[in-house]
Amino acid sequence: MTTSALLDASPAPVLPGEEARIPLEIRNGGNVVEAYSFEVLGPAADWSVVEPATLSLNPGTSGQVELVVRPPRDTTVPPGELTYGVRVLPQEQPQYATVPEGVLHIRPYADFTAELTPRLGQGRTGARFQVALDNRGNYPLSVALSGKDQGDLLKFGLPSQATVVEPGRAAFVKLPVKPRRWMWRGVAVPHVFQVIAAPSPGPEGAPEVAPEPLDGSLLQRPIVSAGLLKLLIALLVLLGVLAGLWFGLLRPVVRSAAKEAVKVPVEAAESKAAEAKEAADEAKEAASAGAGGGKPGPGGSASPSASATPGTGPAPLPQAALFSYRLTPSAPAGGTAAAAYTVPDGKVLRLTDLVLENPQGDAGTITLSVGDKTLLAPALENFREQDFHWASAILAGPKQKITVTLACRTVGRPPSGPAPDRCNAAVLFSGTLE
Repeated sequence: MTTSALLDASPAPVLPGEEARIPLEIRNGGNVVEAYSFEVLGPAADWSVVEPATLSLNPGTSGQVELVVRPPRDTTVPPGELTYGVRVLPQEQPQYATVPEGVLHIRPYADFTAELTPRLGQGRTGARFQVALDNRGNYPLSVALSGKDQGDLLKFGLPSQATVVEPGRAAFVKLPVKPRRWMWRGVAVPHVFQVIAAPSPGPEGAPEVAPEPLDGSLLQRPIVSAGLLKLLIALLVLLGVLAGLWFGLLRPVVRSAAKEAVKVPVEAAESKAAEAKEAADEAKEAASAGAGGGKPGPGGSASPSASATPGTGPAPLPQAALFSYRLTPSAPAGGTAAAAYTVPDGKVLRLTDLVLENPQGDAGTITLSVGDKTLLAPALENFREQDFHWASAILAGPKQKITVTLACRTVGRPPSGPAPDRCNAAVLFSGTLE
């Protein structure tokens, strides 16, 4: 013989925060007097009890107890169907224990609040507000925001979609409010507005949630306030005073000091210019004398002097041939290399143009010499390509050498290609050979 227990098969509806009572029929099919105890199983065990807690039945009789369900009004109890069980345990014959099962239907409930902060905002071009949406119900809420004011004088930066607020959570929505027109000057103007937080309908059986109206105001200040206008006037007056001090006192003093500072360098430059002009006049006279008494060369003209030395000289002869030559010294890091060109016998080279090339970005020094006279010695790291042009040609006489000396300190690294192991430079010089 066994113990039998029966629960109502239909789902029992219950609203969180309220109570539901479900009858449980017990029958003693044994041949001894039996006392029964009860234990609720499943998620509902924490908030369910059986009344009375024990029941005694004679053989062949039945009795009834009630399952009392009190779900808390808490966001952790979601709406929907919830299965539970009740273990019926005989004390004398525990091997005949049974567990009838039932279903609870947890109903949805809503508890929604909204708040606008701050209530009063102020600014020249608008203010930033925030809407706090608090869902203390047991199902998600989808809340849409809208705004309005009298006269349609404000623009509301509302989100394009509704905000979903999970149960037991709060959502914060930024809401910028701006006036449609700026106020340049005058007295601050208040604008009263209202923001509506409207939840959408919930699941089936959920109560309707009323929209929450939120009142606020925006105090629009003028762009140019009285204090700012006074400050601008004061700044203009200060700028006028400073300008008067500059033109009346400081500028003449600075100009006089500048003249005194450059007086000595200017006098030195004028002296050197006079010396250069005198040297040029002497060179022209020497060239004229050479052209009148020299030995005729090819074509009936006098050949240049074989004893020409580096320096400036007169204009080239009509029969002078254009000339160009390239020297490409190469040296390892820490080393020195030289490349040279020798002026042919009986010829004079007039240098008018020079191009220095440092394609790798090497570091070191490149020196250009004519005979034993050094013309240039620039540092490689100061240029990648540099050109020179002389109005008065530099002369290199017969059998004189034009030497380019490369002193490599650090080999450069071009932006592309393999890293080189030597410094590589080039010098292209041109002019006339006569």
